[in-house]
Amino acid sequence: MNPFVWMADDPLRYAVLRDALLATLAAVAVWGSVSRWADERLSRRAWTAAFFALAAAALFAARWPTLFVRDPLNQDEAQALAQAITALHDPVPWLGFDGNTCGPLNTYVLMLPALLGLHLTFLGARVVALALELGAIGSLYACAALCFDAALARVAILPPIAFFALAREDHFVHYSGEHLSIFLGMLALAVLCVAIRQHGATRFLFLTGVAAGMMPFAKLQSLPLAGLTVAAAAAGIVAASPDGIRGRVLRLGGLGAGLMVAPVLILSWAAVGGSLHDFWVSYILTSRAYILYRYEPLSFLTATPGFGRLFDTLLAVAALGAVVLAVSYRRISSLGRAAFAGSLVVLAGAVWAIEAPRRGSLNYLLFAVLPAATAAAAGLGLAFAGLRARRPGSARGAVTIAFVLATVAAAYPLGSGSYPYLGSVGDYFYGATDPVSALIAAHVHPGERLAIWGWRPKYFVTTQTLLGTRDAISQYQYSENYNPYVAYFRDRYVGDLERLRPRGFLDAGSDSFDFDGKGRFGYETFPELARIIDRDYRLAGRANGIRLFVRRVL
Repeated sequence: MNPFVWMADDPLRYAVLRDALLATLAAVAVWGSVSRWADERLSRRAWTAAFFALAAAALFAARWPTLFVRDPLNQDEAQALAQAITALHDPVPWLGFDGNTCGPLNTYVLMLPALLGLHLTFLGARVVALALELGAIGSLYACAALCFDAALARVAILPPIAFFALAREDHFVHYSGEHLSIFLGMLALAVLCVAIRQHGATRFLFLTGVAAGMMPFAKLQSLPLAGLTVAAAAAGIVAASPDGIRGRVLRLGGLGAGLMVAPVLILSWAAVGGSLHDFWVSYILTSRAYILYRYEPLSFLTATPGFGRLFDTLLAVAALGAVVLAVSYRRISSLGRAAFAGSLVVLAGAVWAIEAPRRGSLNYLLFAVLPAATAAAAGLGLAFAGLRARRPGSARGAVTIAFVLATVAAAYPLGSGSYPYLGSVGDYFYGATDPVSALIAAHVHPGERLAIWGWRPKYFVTTQTLLGTRDAISQYQYSENYNPYVAYFRDRYVGDLERLRPRGFLDAGSDSFDFDGKGRFGYETFPELARIIDRDYRLAGRANGIRLFVRRVL
């Protein structure tokens, strides 16, 4: 019997394995904090690697059922994958593919499984998401270890591990546009901490800038987070450069030079490929128009089910650090003070990024998970420094245990009840083929181009077909809501059809746009598009209310 299906058939098997690994991880972290003997051994390179292997195993044991959900957990996931499949053949950004508010790096990272000769699938995308989450958590560990100590670092990663392991909301577990930006932001902080420990080594500041400069080209919404991360780094350089004005200028120059690497390379490529104008209209102007003229209340952060309680707990620990800093300022090292201040600046950038679109999409909250954990880690570090307790069984151990218990109490509700993705495992291996995918496969082969009118990018993934226009979804072609550029997007859509001449055309408009069933968004509502389809294509079949057209042989 398939071992994954066997495990999923009994929810108790899944829960026992998940909870046992998470409990073991927490116990090892606490042991390393309360016992100097354990800390010395766990700090060795081999044992550090083993600890991370345990963390990875705990996260995988909790999340593996999501890998086997056949359909996209969110259409953004399918859109990014469809773009990645096409980018293997047509990689110029905003010409071969257009990710709307997500930049080209968010597409390119999903191409990584292809380096191993694998098809780009939802399973692979979710593995990439897990890898990026682990990379971000590893960067948090590095920050805490470099600014404080390894014992604190092991405890600091428990809250994000708990969140990513136990969260079950679709918006929190699918591959999303936030994942790469989160990883790059935490990587920038980790490299910055290395630079600080290396007395401001310019090469590491350059790499900090490179990582931060990539963030807006993963998701434009991360610009405030990237900007405040760079601002925190620049403030640290100005405050701490040991060799005067010349040293500050050189280090700021290194940071700034790194910051320009991604914009220069990506925009130069777009200019050579002829898509610089499309970058400006589609990525900048349309994204600006997408912003609503209202604000989400802060309760969006603090009271959202599955997130608010853990976020509140982390903020409380950061606030504890602020109290300790005020009471014991002179007993805190300059590095500890700088780390705490920087973590608060970065957390402010994350909140700003979440609020920037003025919308309540739950996946935006992912921006705050690692910055909030970073601020809590810094607050915990200040509490330890203020206590000046280093002996086994000391007040440091008591604070550690209290922190872990508070994290468990805040995160436990995330994992209570039955896990909703277990039922998808058997269907992944033994379920029937989707009829729309079967219809497409009968007429359009993998590697051929398919245009889809509507919001069903999953069919690019299930059939491994290439984008027939640069748009995996056509929301900007049918809707004028928050979109003053609908004429531009419509002209571009029909221009791409004439240029690329896709083998198939799927009209999913009435199915994917028409939520009240009145059939208002079929391709016939777009006269220029209807003229091309009626002239060059024939109806090949229908399935689930969706029509497939195939290009006539001329």
